[in-house]
Amino acid sequence: MAYLAIVLMGALPYYILFKSPKPRNALIIFSISVIGFLIYTLFPYLPKSSYNIILETAAFATSLLTFYLSYKTTNLTRLSYYFLFLNAVSVFVLPSHIFNVYYLSVLGSAFLLYAISIKYIEIFESANFYNVKGLALKSPKLALMLRLTLMALGLYPPFSNFFSLFLGILKESANTVNYIIFSWIFFANFFMAFRIMKNTIFGAPNENIVYKDISGKTAIAMTFLLLVLAVIGFSNLLEALTW
Repeated sequence: MAYLAIVLMGALPYYILFKSPKPRNALIIFSISVIGFLIYTLFPYLPKSSYNIILETAAFATSLLTFYLSYKTTNLTRLSYYFLFLNAVSVFVLPSHIFNVYYLSVLGSAFLLYAISIKYIEIFESANFYNVKGLALKSPKLALMLRLTLMALGLYPPFSNFFSLFLGILKESANTVNYIIFSWIFFANFFMAFRIMKNTIFGAPNENIVYKDISGKTAIAMTFLLLVLAVIGFSNLLEALTW
């Protein structure tokens, strides 16, 4: 069951079956990932087997492929679930209880990016972020929520994405391969998030686009989820300091 869970969480790039970046397809992918995560929380034991190295290699290859494909798209909806497949390989280098916190944090922040992509479609009629520049000047609440979400996904403190991974490095007796995977996870998440941030939040606004902002209620709901991630991150920090 653990193998099935890892595949569903993103060890294999099954997103290629959903060629269209429609929000409905993204929801299906998120649902499959959640099912995989729930199965893993119930059956976290990964038996020692020669299949482990095969699946770990496949998960790492999926992470590399996903990072490459992320640079070929400017669609926020697609990028939201790319983060899931980028991070699935972490199951092989983190203790199960820490992985549960880390992957749940990735799920939460990636789903928040998905929700922001829906707002992009409502406001700009497209989830494409490339032409929507200067968001901080024209839509400050949306820009702030996007920036904080990308900080969480990009493994910036104080969010739990960063601290749970950092705690895992401290607690896991890592070998060379594990350190390579840890380094890759930090590098890939940071650059995927930074690429979106620099291309849409800052710069001069596009005069050909009509900008609107999100409502206060939407911003509060998104802020609540980000605060939860920050509180979990602070808890992980305290655990790391007492380790």
